[in-house]
Amino acid sequence: MKCFKIILGFLFTITVACAQNDLCFGEKFPLKLGQATPYAKVSVGNIEGYFLVDFGTTSSTIDTNNFINGKPIVNSSNKYNNFNFLGNWGSVSLYHQNHKNIAGLTNFKQAGIIGTDFLTTNIYMLDYENNAIYKSAAFNFCMNETLISKDFKAASSVGYYSNDYTKLNNDCTANIPTIPVKIGTISATAQIDSGYDDAKYRHSININRAFFNALIDAGIYLVENPSANITLSTCVGYYSEAVKAYKLPKGVKFSITSIDGSPIFLTNDVNIFLKQTPPEAQTCGGIGTWKIPAAQLGASFLMDSKKVVFDPFQSKVWFYTK
Repeated sequence: MKCFKIILGFLFTITVACAQNDLCFGEKFPLKLGQATPYAKVSVGNIEGYFLVDFGTTSSTIDTNNFINGKPIVNSSNKYNNFNFLGNWGSVSLYHQNHKNIAGLTNFKQAGIIGTDFLTTNIYMLDYENNAIYKSAAFNFCMNETLISKDFKAASSVGYYSNDYTKLNNDCTANIPTIPVKIGTISATAQIDSGYDDAKYRHSININRAFFNALIDAGIYLVENPSANITLSTCVGYYSEAVKAYKLPKGVKFSITSIDGSPIFLTNDVNIFLKQTPPEAQTCGGIGTWKIPAAQLGASFLMDSKKVVFDPFQSKVWFYTK
């Protein structure tokens, strides 16, 4: 009998360990990909559509014209009933926005955006390799040691991304995963934007003037790439933003800095775009208005990492490194 108890205890321990190793990512749902951007199926009642899973925006939206099998109706309180995004959320408020002309979507339309107003309530993993998205409550999710054993490495987003707004740096901080990066030896903070489709220029990095100037001060001179220059619209009508394109000089690399200080993503193969927000559009916000060195990473960085975990409870972003 004593031996039997030991065996049972051993088997129980093994079972728990296996559950932690194999099931701790949470519930698994299908993920549909644009060129580089992730989409999940959402329903309002029985009407379905694909929403962009966008960690780079704070407010979720809906385009009722782009659903698959009908048009959702807003209720008398200006909310949408029986809203289901990887589970039922009840009645929710969403900004109506036109998503008609989204590039790179060949066999479906974008019916909305899921922003961090939803995404900070759980831990999510984007699994580009297996076309899946996982959702987990904090208390059920993998332990840090388990993630490390599975070849994940974490970058800190403390002060920038949290389930608790009081933990953000200040009232002006957008609740967007923002992590430390480097170009050469110069550090900056970079927003992760899973909705930034950079399929045309993979590994796109938008930088602001403060980051650009810090590179010059360090003797790092970016190489102009005029064929990739673009002009962007702004939130202020009639004002546009000219964006100049650059490549890295030889011998200089870009990296994401992990919590232990080691690089997560080390490469010279990036496309850099200098954001210079015009004075008339400063109210639009974004990294172009920041006074500290800042950047914004395109979605292809996430896709090339294969699996990325966004944990707002610990303010960490875990990148798969194999």
